[in-house]
Amino acid sequence: MTTHAVYNEIRSGIDQLHDFELSPDAISEPRMRIADADRVHFIGCGSSYWTGVIGQYAAFQSDIDATAYAASEYLFAGPPITERTAVIAYSQSGETTETVTAARRAKDCGAIVIGITNSEESTLGSVVDEVLVTPAGTEKAVLATKTVDAALMLTFSLLESRHSEHPPSELQRTCRTVIDQDFQAAVGVLAEAETLYTLGQGIEYGLAGEAATKFGEGALLHTTPLPTPEISHGPIANAAGEPALVIATQESKSSLTSEVVSKLRDARVTTIVLKRPASDYDGDISIELPTHSPDHPIVPLKILQSLTYKTAVKKGYNPDDPPELSKHVEWSALG
Repeated sequence: MTTHAVYNEIRSGIDQLHDFELSPDAISEPRMRIADADRVHFIGCGSSYWTGVIGQYAAFQSDIDATAYAASEYLFAGPPITERTAVIAYSQSGETTETVTAARRAKDCGAIVIGITNSEESTLGSVVDEVLVTPAGTEKAVLATKTVDAALMLTFSLLESRHSEHPPSELQRTCRTVIDQDFQAAVGVLAEAETLYTLGQGIEYGLAGEAATKFGEGALLHTTPLPTPEISHGPIANAAGEPALVIATQESKSSLTSEVVSKLRDARVTTIVLKRPASDYDGDISIELPTHSPDHPIVPLKILQSLTYKTAVKKGYNPDDPPELSKHVEWSALG
């Protein structure tokens, strides 16, 4: 059996969780700048955008006024930016044109701009006020996995989120368990699908967006991420015969999720539900977190990464090198 680079990098992200939380000295100044700001904007493209969406919801949990924007929209149709705005700009390569240009514009408007990148020497690093380099190392696969892990862990630490309170060793034990689950039933359905809706609420909507990005890139599915109940406002009419992946590990939202899953099944949508063991959503296929799994987004994220990888392999695709994709995108029009 061929071992793909992304297979190794999914596991490498778990092994490196200890390293992804930078020292207090390294992040003390960015933390103060965020604390002094009236609002925080998260910007990025692709997986970096969805990392920002997850960061937005983590900021809400810390009572921080925050909004995530696709970097291109931030550049061309974004909000007012003032000296009291803190911008967190994500770019794995540090060269993504939209993100670099948007970060430069924000700084020109007086904002404090913090860059999170995987590259020691990058254009983004030269533009921002503070640059934080994740210690994820080089990622060989086009699909970003361990670099997303690193950016998320750093974001939680930067925001002093409750998610940063979990010891990395606890997260590692759980993640190593969940990625080796038997996903055969779910993979069988996804490998036969043409389209996929990914659903989640709150921070899990950010995970749904990242899942949609990965399934689109790696398994070449036509994917649409939505807040869980939003699928009933139109999309459910064309979803019959195709799957919906529902990320539902938050017990506080279980009643609404149960109702949505029921409506999906009535509409002949195959439901794959990522959940905790105590929750019964009556989905067609269930993927369960361990009984005492910590409430941390990295755990369902690792399941989604592994599920994407196994679906791509089942379909006969090379998940390391999806067609028409590269590690970063540059636009001459924004140069």
